[in-house]
Amino acid sequence: MKRFFSLVFILAGVFIISGCPHSPRIYSVTFDTRGLTTPPAPVTVIKNHTISATDIPNPTHPTWNFSGWYKDKNCNAQWNTASDIAMGNMTLYAKWTPKTFLEKELWESKKTEGATNYFRIPALAQTKDGTLIAVTDLRYNHTADIGRFGPNGEWNQHSDIHRVDVIVKRSTDNGLTWDNSSTKITNTPDNPVKYGYGDAAIVADRESDNVLIICAHGDTRYGDYTAGNASTRLKVVKLRSLDRGKTFTSPEEITTSIYGLNDNWGTLFFGSGKIMQSRKIKKGSYYRIYSAILITDTAKHLFGNAVLYSDDFGEAWHVLGGATVSPIPTGNEAKVEELPDGRVLLSSRTENGRLFNIFTYTNEGTASGHWESVQTAPLGTERGTNGEICIIKVRKADTKAPVYLALQSIPLSSKPHPKSGEPNIRKDVGIYWRVIEENIGLSALADTTKWKKYQVFTGESGYSTMVMQQDHRIGFLYEKYDHVTNLGDMNDVYDIRYESLPISTITNGEYEAAFLTE
Repeated sequence: MKRFFSLVFILAGVFIISGCPHSPRIYSVTFDTRGLTTPPAPVTVIKNHTISATDIPNPTHPTWNFSGWYKDKNCNAQWNTASDIAMGNMTLYAKWTPKTFLEKELWESKKTEGATNYFRIPALAQTKDGTLIAVTDLRYNHTADIGRFGPNGEWNQHSDIHRVDVIVKRSTDNGLTWDNSSTKITNTPDNPVKYGYGDAAIVADRESDNVLIICAHGDTRYGDYTAGNASTRLKVVKLRSLDRGKTFTSPEEITTSIYGLNDNWGTLFFGSGKIMQSRKIKKGSYYRIYSAILITDTAKHLFGNAVLYSDDFGEAWHVLGGATVSPIPTGNEAKVEELPDGRVLLSSRTENGRLFNIFTYTNEGTASGHWESVQTAPLGTERGTNGEICIIKVRKADTKAPVYLALQSIPLSSKPHPKSGEPNIRKDVGIYWRVIEENIGLSALADTTKWKKYQVFTGESGYSTMVMQQDHRIGFLYEKYDHVTNLGDMNDVYDIRYESLPISTITNGEYEAAFLTE
Protein backbone atom coordinates (compact mmCIF):
# COMPACT_ATOMS: atom_id res chain seq x y z
CA MET A 1 0.00 0.00 0.00
CA LYS A 2 2.83 2.33 0.87
CA ARG A 3 4.56 1.63 -2.48
CA PHE A 4 1.36 2.43 -4.41
CA PHE A 5 1.01 5.85 -2.82
CA SER A 6 4.69 6.54 -3.42
CA LEU A 7 4.29 5.76 -7.12
CA VAL A 8 1.34 8.04 -7.41
CA PHE A 9 3.28 10.80 -5.72
CA ILE A 10 6.22 10.35 -8.05
CA LEU A 11 4.05 10.32 -11.16
CA ALA A 12 2.22 13.39 -9.94
CA GLY A 13 5.54 15.06 -9.43
CA VAL A 14 6.59 14.26 -12.97
CA PHE A 15 3.32 15.68 -14.27
CA ILE A 16 3.74 18.90 -12.31
CA ILE A 17 7.33 19.36 -13.36
CA SER A 18 6.84 18.64 -17.05
CA GLY A 19 3.66 20.70 -17.49
CA CYS A 20 3.89 20.39 -21.30
CA PRO A 21 0.64 18.65 -22.17
CA HIS A 22 -1.49 21.22 -20.31
CA SER A 23 0.50 24.53 -20.41
CA PRO A 24 -1.80 27.62 -20.59
CA ARG A 25 -2.60 29.07 -24.03
CA ILE A 26 -1.27 32.63 -24.61
CA TYR A 27 -3.06 35.07 -26.92
CA SER A 28 -1.98 38.42 -28.38
CA VAL A 29 -4.15 41.55 -28.12
CA THR A 30 -3.44 44.43 -30.50
CA PHE A 31 -4.88 47.92 -30.28
CA ASP A 32 -6.21 49.93 -33.24
CA THR A 33 -6.29 53.69 -32.64
CA ARG A 34 -7.68 54.44 -36.14
CA GLY A 35 -4.45 56.17 -37.10
CA LEU A 36 -5.18 59.08 -34.75
CA THR A 37 -2.27 58.18 -32.45
CA THR A 38 0.65 55.74 -32.52
CA PRO A 39 -0.80 52.29 -31.71
CA PRO A 40 0.13 50.98 -28.23
CA ALA A 41 2.28 47.88 -28.09
CA PRO A 42 0.37 44.56 -28.14
CA VAL A 43 -0.13 42.73 -24.84
CA THR A 44 -0.39 39.02 -24.07
CA VAL A 45 -3.17 37.41 -22.09
CA ILE A 46 -3.85 33.86 -20.92
CA LYS A 47 -6.79 32.06 -22.50
CA ASN A 48 -10.05 32.54 -20.59
CA HIS A 49 -8.50 35.33 -18.53
CA THR A 50 -9.27 39.02 -18.41
CA ILE A 51 -6.73 41.59 -19.54
CA SER A 52 -5.07 43.15 -16.56
CA ALA A 53 -6.19 46.72 -15.99
CA THR A 54 -2.55 47.74 -15.86
CA ASP A 55 -2.03 46.32 -19.36
CA ILE A 56 -4.95 48.20 -20.95
CA PRO A 57 -3.53 51.37 -22.59
CA ASN A 58 -5.24 54.73 -22.24
CA PRO A 59 -4.27 56.78 -25.35
CA THR A 60 -4.73 60.55 -25.48
CA HIS A 61 -5.10 63.08 -28.27
CA PRO A 62 -5.21 66.91 -28.13
CA THR A 63 -8.50 67.28 -30.05
CA TRP A 64 -10.32 63.98 -29.38
CA ASN A 65 -11.42 62.20 -26.20
CA PHE A 66 -10.62 58.50 -25.83
CA SER A 67 -13.87 56.73 -24.89
CA GLY A 68 -12.81 53.12 -24.39
CA TRP A 69 -11.83 49.96 -26.29
CA TYR A 70 -14.33 48.03 -28.38
CA LYS A 71 -14.47 44.53 -29.81
CA ASP A 72 -15.69 45.66 -33.25
CA LYS A 73 -14.77 48.39 -35.74
CA ASN A 74 -18.15 50.08 -35.39
CA CYS A 75 -17.74 50.35 -31.60
CA ASN A 76 -20.99 48.62 -30.73
CA ALA A 77 -19.62 46.24 -28.07
CA GLN A 78 -17.27 47.71 -25.49
CA TRP A 79 -14.57 45.56 -23.92
CA ASN A 80 -15.28 45.10 -20.24
CA THR A 81 -11.97 44.94 -18.40
CA ALA A 82 -13.53 43.34 -15.34
CA SER A 83 -15.43 40.51 -17.01
CA ASP A 84 -14.47 39.96 -20.68
CA ILE A 85 -12.02 37.13 -21.25
CA ALA A 86 -9.65 36.30 -24.07
CA MET A 87 -10.80 33.51 -26.38
CA GLY A 88 -8.14 33.97 -29.06
CA ASN A 89 -5.86 36.50 -30.72
CA MET A 90 -7.84 39.70 -31.17
CA THR A 91 -7.85 43.41 -31.94
CA LEU A 92 -9.52 46.05 -29.83
CA TYR A 93 -10.65 49.29 -31.45
CA ALA A 94 -10.46 52.75 -29.90
CA LYS A 95 -13.60 54.86 -29.73
CA TRP A 96 -13.05 58.62 -30.03
CA THR A 97 -15.40 61.52 -29.39
CA PRO A 98 -14.56 65.10 -30.39
CA LYS A 99 -13.48 67.63 -27.83
CA THR A 100 -15.05 71.08 -27.74
CA PHE A 101 -12.88 74.16 -28.12
CA LEU A 102 -13.43 77.87 -27.98
CA GLU A 103 -12.88 79.88 -31.14
CA LYS A 104 -9.63 81.84 -31.59
CA GLU A 105 -9.24 85.38 -32.89
CA LEU A 106 -6.11 85.19 -35.04
CA TRP A 107 -6.28 88.84 -36.06
CA GLU A 108 -8.36 91.65 -34.54
CA SER A 109 -8.90 94.85 -36.48
CA LYS A 110 -7.78 98.05 -34.77
CA LYS A 111 -5.78 95.99 -32.29
CA THR A 112 -3.46 93.23 -33.53
CA GLU A 113 -1.41 95.41 -35.92
CA GLY A 114 -2.25 98.85 -34.55
CA ALA A 115 -5.32 100.95 -33.85
CA THR A 116 -5.67 102.27 -37.41
CA ASN A 117 -5.34 99.03 -39.35
CA TYR A 118 -7.82 96.35 -40.39
CA PHE A 119 -8.05 92.77 -41.65
CA ARG A 120 -10.00 91.19 -44.50
CA ILE A 121 -10.02 88.09 -46.72
CA PRO A 122 -9.11 84.81 -44.96
CA ALA A 123 -7.26 81.92 -46.63
CA LEU A 124 -6.26 78.59 -45.12
CA ALA A 125 -4.10 75.62 -46.12
CA GLN A 126 -2.65 72.49 -44.50
CA THR A 127 0.80 71.09 -45.21
CA LYS A 128 1.69 67.40 -45.50
CA ASP A 129 2.68 67.23 -41.80
CA GLY A 130 -0.58 68.85 -40.66
CA THR A 131 0.71 72.39 -40.17
CA LEU A 132 -2.04 74.96 -40.73
CA ILE A 133 -1.19 78.20 -42.55
CA ALA A 134 -3.68 81.03 -42.11
CA VAL A 135 -3.47 84.07 -44.41
CA THR A 136 -5.18 87.46 -44.40
CA ASP A 137 -4.96 90.98 -45.82
CA LEU A 138 -3.53 93.64 -43.51
CA ARG A 139 -5.27 96.79 -44.72
CA TYR A 140 -3.79 100.05 -43.52
CA ASN A 141 -5.99 102.95 -42.31
CA HIS A 142 -9.20 101.65 -43.90
CA THR A 143 -10.72 98.43 -45.21
CA ALA A 144 -10.97 99.13 -48.95
CA ASP A 145 -9.37 96.77 -51.46
CA ILE A 146 -6.06 97.45 -53.22
CA GLY A 147 -6.15 100.37 -55.64
CA ARG A 148 -6.85 104.10 -55.50
CA PHE A 149 -9.38 105.48 -53.01
CA GLY A 150 -9.79 108.52 -50.86
CA PRO A 151 -7.46 108.83 -47.83
CA ASN A 152 -10.08 107.19 -45.62
CA GLY A 153 -11.25 104.66 -48.19
CA GLU A 154 -13.84 106.88 -49.86
CA TRP A 155 -15.17 104.90 -52.82
CA ASN A 156 -15.83 107.92 -55.03
CA GLN A 157 -12.30 109.31 -54.69
CA HIS A 158 -9.05 108.19 -56.35
CA SER A 159 -6.38 110.31 -54.68
CA ASP A 160 -4.51 107.70 -52.62
CA ILE A 161 -3.00 104.32 -53.42
CA HIS A 162 -4.12 101.93 -50.69
CA ARG A 163 -1.33 99.96 -49.08
CA VAL A 164 -2.31 96.36 -48.29
CA ASP A 165 -0.01 93.53 -47.20
CA VAL A 166 -0.45 89.78 -47.00
CA ILE A 167 0.41 88.25 -43.62
CA VAL A 168 0.44 84.68 -42.29
CA LYS A 169 0.31 82.70 -39.06
CA ARG A 170 0.99 78.98 -38.53
CA SER A 171 -0.26 76.28 -36.20
CA THR A 172 1.55 72.95 -35.71
CA ASP A 173 -1.02 71.39 -33.35
CA ASN A 174 -4.27 71.29 -35.35
CA GLY A 175 -5.21 74.85 -34.51
CA LEU A 176 -4.89 74.64 -30.71
CA THR A 177 -2.17 77.29 -30.68
CA TRP A 178 -0.90 79.73 -33.32
CA ASP A 179 2.13 81.94 -33.83
CA ASN A 180 2.15 84.81 -31.37
CA SER A 181 2.95 87.29 -34.13
CA SER A 182 2.27 87.51 -37.85
CA THR A 183 4.78 87.16 -40.65
CA LYS A 184 4.46 89.87 -43.30
CA ILE A 185 5.35 88.28 -46.64
CA THR A 186 4.78 91.07 -49.18
CA ASN A 187 6.37 94.23 -47.82
CA THR A 188 9.45 93.31 -45.79
CA PRO A 189 11.12 95.41 -44.60
CA ASP A 190 8.56 98.21 -44.49
CA ASN A 191 8.65 100.48 -47.52
CA PRO A 192 7.28 104.04 -47.28
CA VAL A 193 5.80 103.71 -50.78
CA LYS A 194 2.17 102.61 -50.61
CA TYR A 195 0.95 99.78 -52.79
CA GLY A 196 -1.26 96.77 -52.51
CA TYR A 197 -0.99 93.00 -52.30
CA GLY A 198 -4.17 91.19 -51.41
CA ASP A 199 -6.89 88.57 -51.88
CA ALA A 200 -4.50 85.67 -51.41
CA ALA A 201 -5.20 82.14 -52.63
CA ILE A 202 -3.09 79.33 -51.14
CA VAL A 203 -2.25 75.65 -51.58
CA ALA A 204 0.19 73.37 -49.75
CA ASP A 205 1.47 70.37 -51.66
CA ARG A 206 0.47 67.06 -50.11
CA GLU A 207 3.79 65.31 -50.86
CA SER A 208 6.46 67.98 -50.40
CA ASP A 209 7.17 71.02 -48.23
CA ASN A 210 6.13 73.43 -51.01
CA VAL A 211 3.46 76.08 -50.47
CA LEU A 212 2.15 78.42 -53.18
CA ILE A 213 0.34 81.73 -52.71
CA ILE A 214 -1.19 83.71 -55.59
CA CYS A 215 -2.48 87.22 -54.96
CA ALA A 216 -3.50 90.43 -56.68
CA HIS A 217 -1.12 93.38 -56.78
CA GLY A 218 -0.97 96.98 -57.90
CA ASP A 219 -2.36 100.46 -57.52
CA THR A 220 -5.56 99.98 -59.56
CA ARG A 221 -8.73 98.57 -58.10
CA TYR A 222 -10.67 95.94 -60.00
CA GLY A 223 -13.51 98.29 -61.02
CA ASP A 224 -11.17 100.99 -62.29
CA TYR A 225 -9.80 99.05 -65.25
CA THR A 226 -9.82 101.20 -68.41
CA ALA A 227 -11.10 99.37 -71.47
CA GLY A 228 -8.20 98.16 -73.60
CA ASN A 229 -5.53 99.75 -71.38
CA ALA A 230 -3.28 96.96 -70.06
CA SER A 231 -1.46 99.30 -67.68
CA THR A 232 -4.65 99.70 -65.61
CA ARG A 233 -5.33 96.01 -65.05
CA LEU A 234 -4.68 94.18 -61.79
CA LYS A 235 -1.31 92.46 -61.62
CA VAL A 236 -0.80 88.87 -60.49
CA VAL A 237 2.06 87.68 -58.26
CA LYS A 238 3.09 84.39 -56.73
CA LEU A 239 5.04 83.61 -53.57
CA ARG A 240 6.58 80.26 -52.69
CA SER A 241 7.65 78.51 -49.53
CA LEU A 242 9.92 75.46 -49.48
CA ASP A 243 9.65 74.92 -45.71
CA ARG A 244 5.91 74.49 -45.04
CA GLY A 245 5.20 78.19 -44.73
CA LYS A 246 7.97 79.20 -42.36
CA THR A 247 9.48 81.54 -44.97
CA PHE A 248 8.35 82.77 -48.38
CA THR A 249 10.12 84.10 -51.44
CA SER A 250 9.63 87.71 -52.48
CA PRO A 251 6.59 88.27 -54.70
CA GLU A 252 7.23 87.28 -58.32
CA GLU A 253 5.02 88.90 -60.93
CA ILE A 254 3.34 86.48 -63.37
CA THR A 255 0.91 89.00 -64.89
CA THR A 256 2.01 88.57 -68.49
CA SER A 257 1.79 84.78 -68.49
CA ILE A 258 -1.68 84.72 -66.95
CA TYR A 259 -3.19 87.39 -69.21
CA GLY A 260 -1.45 85.77 -72.16
CA LEU A 261 -3.79 82.78 -71.85
CA ASN A 262 -6.48 84.88 -73.59
CA ASP A 263 -5.84 88.19 -75.31
CA ASN A 264 -9.45 89.19 -74.64
CA TRP A 265 -8.99 89.18 -70.85
CA GLY A 266 -8.82 92.77 -69.67
CA THR A 267 -8.40 92.53 -65.89
CA LEU A 268 -8.75 89.62 -63.47
CA PHE A 269 -7.89 88.16 -60.10
CA PHE A 270 -7.68 84.73 -58.50
CA GLY A 271 -10.47 83.86 -56.09
CA SER A 272 -9.13 84.20 -52.56
CA GLY A 273 -9.02 81.27 -50.15
CA LYS A 274 -8.11 77.70 -51.04
CA ILE A 275 -6.45 76.58 -54.26
CA MET A 276 -7.65 73.02 -54.88
CA GLN A 277 -5.20 70.14 -55.32
CA SER A 278 -6.47 67.01 -57.07
CA ARG A 279 -6.65 63.77 -55.12
CA LYS A 280 -6.48 61.72 -58.35
CA ILE A 281 -4.47 63.35 -61.15
CA LYS A 282 -0.70 63.45 -60.84
CA LYS A 283 1.75 64.39 -63.59
CA GLY A 284 5.44 64.30 -62.82
CA SER A 285 6.21 65.42 -59.26
CA TYR A 286 2.89 67.05 -58.40
CA TYR A 287 -0.80 66.43 -58.23
CA ARG A 288 -2.72 68.87 -60.43
CA ILE A 289 -3.89 72.12 -58.81
CA TYR A 290 -6.90 74.26 -59.78
CA SER A 291 -7.88 77.86 -59.14
CA ALA A 292 -10.83 79.94 -60.33
CA ILE A 293 -10.44 83.50 -61.64
CA LEU A 294 -12.89 86.35 -62.15
CA ILE A 295 -12.43 88.23 -65.44
CA THR A 296 -13.52 91.44 -67.10
CA ASP A 297 -12.77 91.50 -70.83
CA THR A 298 -10.84 94.13 -72.78
CA ALA A 299 -14.07 96.02 -73.51
CA LYS A 300 -14.77 96.18 -69.75
CA HIS A 301 -17.62 93.68 -70.00
CA LEU A 302 -17.94 90.81 -67.55
CA PHE A 303 -16.36 87.64 -68.94
CA GLY A 304 -17.16 85.69 -65.77
CA ASN A 305 -15.18 82.78 -64.40
CA ALA A 306 -12.50 80.56 -65.83
CA VAL A 307 -10.69 77.69 -64.14
CA LEU A 308 -6.91 77.52 -64.39
CA TYR A 309 -4.93 74.37 -63.72
CA SER A 310 -1.24 73.63 -63.28
CA ASP A 311 0.65 70.33 -63.35
CA ASP A 312 3.92 71.77 -62.02
CA PHE A 313 2.61 73.46 -58.88
CA GLY A 314 2.06 76.88 -60.35
CA GLU A 315 5.00 77.34 -62.69
CA ALA A 316 2.80 77.16 -65.80
CA TRP A 317 -0.97 77.61 -65.92
CA HIS A 318 -3.53 76.46 -68.48
CA VAL A 319 -7.27 77.02 -68.92
CA LEU A 320 -9.55 74.07 -68.20
CA GLY A 321 -11.97 73.57 -71.09
CA GLY A 322 -10.50 76.31 -73.29
CA ALA A 323 -9.71 79.98 -72.77
CA THR A 324 -12.56 81.41 -74.82
CA VAL A 325 -15.41 79.72 -72.94
CA SER A 326 -16.54 80.87 -69.51
CA PRO A 327 -18.14 78.04 -67.49
CA ILE A 328 -20.03 80.66 -65.43
CA PRO A 329 -20.39 83.85 -67.53
CA THR A 330 -22.19 85.75 -64.76
CA GLY A 331 -19.91 84.45 -62.03
CA ASN A 332 -18.03 86.37 -59.39
CA GLU A 333 -15.42 85.17 -56.89
CA ALA A 334 -15.29 81.40 -57.25
CA LYS A 335 -13.75 78.21 -55.85
CA VAL A 336 -12.91 74.80 -57.28
CA GLU A 337 -13.36 71.32 -55.85
CA GLU A 338 -12.98 67.76 -57.11
CA LEU A 339 -15.91 65.37 -57.00
CA PRO A 340 -15.22 61.81 -55.77
CA ASP A 341 -15.15 60.50 -59.36
CA GLY A 342 -12.58 63.08 -60.49
CA ARG A 343 -14.88 65.60 -62.19
CA VAL A 344 -14.15 69.25 -61.42
CA LEU A 345 -16.75 71.33 -59.59
CA LEU A 346 -16.83 75.13 -59.91
CA SER A 347 -18.77 77.10 -57.27
CA SER A 348 -19.20 80.83 -57.85
CA ARG A 349 -20.54 83.69 -55.78
CA THR A 350 -23.96 85.10 -56.53
CA GLU A 351 -26.76 86.69 -54.55
CA ASN A 352 -28.74 84.28 -52.38
CA GLY A 353 -26.70 81.18 -53.04
CA ARG A 354 -24.17 79.78 -55.51
CA LEU A 355 -23.69 79.13 -59.20
CA PHE A 356 -22.43 75.63 -60.03
CA ASN A 357 -20.86 74.01 -63.06
CA ILE A 358 -19.06 70.68 -63.59
CA PHE A 359 -16.20 69.78 -65.92
CA THR A 360 -15.99 66.16 -67.11
CA TYR A 361 -12.71 64.80 -68.45
CA THR A 362 -12.47 62.79 -71.62
CA ASN A 363 -8.71 62.57 -71.13
CA GLU A 364 -7.27 63.50 -67.74
CA GLY A 365 -3.69 63.54 -69.00
CA THR A 366 -4.32 66.17 -71.67
CA ALA A 367 -7.07 67.87 -69.62
CA SER A 368 -9.54 67.37 -72.49
CA GLY A 369 -13.21 67.49 -71.63
CA HIS A 370 -16.22 69.76 -71.43
CA TRP A 371 -18.20 72.01 -69.11
CA GLU A 372 -21.96 71.67 -68.66
CA SER A 373 -24.54 74.46 -68.47
CA VAL A 374 -24.43 76.53 -65.31
CA GLN A 375 -26.98 75.79 -62.57
CA THR A 376 -28.17 78.07 -59.76
CA ALA A 377 -28.48 76.79 -56.18
CA PRO A 378 -30.60 79.26 -54.16
CA LEU A 379 -29.13 79.05 -50.66
CA GLY A 380 -30.04 81.58 -48.00
CA THR A 381 -30.81 85.26 -48.47
CA GLU A 382 -27.39 86.88 -48.48
CA ARG A 383 -25.91 89.53 -50.77
CA GLY A 384 -23.29 87.34 -52.44
CA THR A 385 -20.06 86.46 -50.66
CA ASN A 386 -16.89 84.55 -51.31
CA GLY A 387 -17.08 81.20 -49.49
CA GLU A 388 -15.50 77.76 -49.70
CA ILE A 389 -16.56 74.44 -51.25
CA CYS A 390 -15.21 71.18 -49.79
CA ILE A 391 -15.89 67.53 -50.60
CA ILE A 392 -15.10 65.20 -47.68
CA LYS A 393 -15.50 61.52 -46.90
CA VAL A 394 -17.50 60.77 -43.74
CA ARG A 395 -19.56 57.93 -42.25
CA LYS A 396 -23.24 57.82 -41.42
CA ALA A 397 -23.61 57.93 -37.64
CA ASP A 398 -26.25 55.19 -37.35
CA THR A 399 -25.26 52.68 -40.04
CA LYS A 400 -21.53 53.56 -40.15
CA ALA A 401 -21.76 53.48 -43.96
CA PRO A 402 -19.17 55.65 -45.77
CA VAL A 403 -20.49 58.57 -47.84
CA TYR A 404 -19.24 61.85 -49.28
CA LEU A 405 -20.51 65.25 -48.20
CA ALA A 406 -20.30 68.60 -49.94
CA LEU A 407 -19.75 71.58 -47.63
CA GLN A 408 -20.43 75.11 -48.90
CA SER A 409 -19.71 78.05 -46.62
CA ILE A 410 -21.43 81.42 -47.00
CA PRO A 411 -23.34 83.81 -44.73
CA LEU A 412 -26.81 82.42 -44.19
CA SER A 413 -28.60 85.77 -44.33
CA SER A 414 -28.24 89.53 -44.62
CA LYS A 415 -29.82 92.66 -43.20
CA PRO A 416 -30.53 96.18 -44.46
CA HIS A 417 -27.73 98.69 -44.46
CA PRO A 418 -28.48 101.44 -41.90
CA LYS A 419 -28.01 104.17 -44.51
CA SER A 420 -28.98 102.79 -47.92
CA GLY A 421 -31.58 100.33 -46.74
CA GLU A 422 -30.23 97.74 -49.17
CA PRO A 423 -30.03 94.19 -47.77
CA ASN A 424 -26.27 94.03 -48.15
CA ILE A 425 -24.95 93.60 -44.61
CA ARG A 426 -23.70 90.00 -44.44
CA LYS A 427 -24.47 88.01 -41.31
CA ASP A 428 -24.64 84.56 -39.70
CA VAL A 429 -21.85 82.82 -41.57
CA GLY A 430 -22.41 79.08 -41.76
CA ILE A 431 -22.03 75.89 -43.76
CA TYR A 432 -24.57 74.37 -46.12
CA TRP A 433 -24.04 70.62 -46.52
CA ARG A 434 -25.47 67.65 -48.38
CA VAL A 435 -24.70 64.06 -49.37
CA ILE A 436 -22.96 63.59 -52.73
CA GLU A 437 -24.31 60.50 -54.45
CA GLU A 438 -22.11 58.52 -56.82
CA ASN A 439 -21.86 60.24 -60.21
CA ILE A 440 -24.20 63.01 -59.07
CA GLY A 441 -25.50 65.23 -61.88
CA LEU A 442 -25.26 69.00 -61.96
CA SER A 443 -29.02 69.58 -61.59
CA ALA A 444 -29.18 67.17 -58.68
CA LEU A 445 -26.25 68.92 -57.01
CA ALA A 446 -28.03 72.27 -57.23
CA ASP A 447 -31.27 70.88 -55.76
CA THR A 448 -31.84 73.22 -52.83
CA THR A 449 -34.07 70.73 -50.98
CA LYS A 450 -31.07 68.46 -50.42
CA TRP A 451 -28.92 71.06 -48.67
CA LYS A 452 -29.04 71.46 -44.90
CA LYS A 453 -27.27 74.15 -42.91
CA TYR A 454 -25.22 74.75 -39.80
CA GLN A 455 -24.76 78.26 -38.44
CA VAL A 456 -21.21 78.87 -37.24
CA PHE A 457 -21.53 82.48 -36.03
CA THR A 458 -24.43 84.72 -35.03
CA GLY A 459 -24.01 88.29 -36.16
CA GLU A 460 -22.32 90.24 -38.94
CA SER A 461 -19.82 88.02 -40.75
CA GLY A 462 -18.47 87.67 -44.26
CA TYR A 463 -15.85 85.73 -46.20
CA SER A 464 -14.93 82.21 -45.07
CA THR A 465 -12.70 79.30 -46.00
CA MET A 466 -12.10 75.79 -44.64
CA VAL A 467 -9.96 72.66 -44.88
CA MET A 468 -10.18 69.10 -43.59
CA GLN A 469 -7.45 68.97 -40.95
CA GLN A 470 -5.09 66.11 -40.25
CA ASP A 471 -7.07 65.38 -37.07
CA HIS A 472 -10.24 64.84 -39.15
CA ARG A 473 -11.93 68.05 -38.03
CA ILE A 474 -12.90 71.03 -40.21
CA GLY A 475 -10.65 74.04 -39.76
CA PHE A 476 -12.89 77.05 -40.40
CA LEU A 477 -11.49 80.57 -40.90
CA TYR A 478 -13.84 83.51 -41.35
CA GLU A 479 -14.52 87.22 -40.95
CA LYS A 480 -16.67 88.27 -38.00
CA TYR A 481 -17.71 91.81 -37.18
CA ASP A 482 -17.99 93.17 -33.64
CA HIS A 483 -20.34 96.00 -34.50
CA VAL A 484 -21.18 96.97 -30.92
CA THR A 485 -17.59 97.66 -29.92
CA ASN A 486 -16.91 99.54 -33.16
CA LEU A 487 -20.15 101.50 -33.36
CA GLY A 488 -19.55 104.61 -35.46
CA ASP A 489 -16.56 103.26 -37.40
CA MET A 490 -17.51 103.42 -41.07
CA ASN A 491 -15.09 100.59 -41.94
CA ASP A 492 -15.89 96.88 -41.90
CA VAL A 493 -14.18 96.14 -38.62
CA TYR A 494 -13.68 92.43 -39.15
CA ASP A 495 -11.71 90.08 -36.96
CA ILE A 496 -10.34 86.90 -38.55
CA ARG A 497 -11.55 83.99 -36.43
CA TYR A 498 -10.57 80.32 -36.47
CA GLU A 499 -12.73 77.45 -35.27
CA SER A 500 -12.19 73.68 -35.15
CA LEU A 501 -15.46 71.94 -36.06
CA PRO A 502 -16.22 68.20 -35.81
CA ILE A 503 -18.24 66.67 -38.65
CA SER A 504 -20.86 65.57 -36.12
CA THR A 505 -21.36 69.16 -35.00
CA ILE A 506 -21.80 70.48 -38.54
CA THR A 507 -24.31 67.74 -39.43
CA ASN A 508 -26.21 67.72 -36.13
CA GLY A 509 -25.08 64.19 -35.38
CA GLU A 510 -26.13 62.63 -38.69
CA TYR A 511 -22.56 62.03 -39.87
CA GLU A 512 -19.17 61.52 -38.28
CA ALA A 513 -15.53 61.55 -39.28
CA ALA A 514 -14.76 58.59 -41.56
CA PHE A 515 -11.62 57.52 -39.65
CA LEU A 516 -13.79 56.37 -36.73
CA THR A 517 -14.50 53.19 -38.66
CA GLU A 518 -11.46 52.87 -40.90
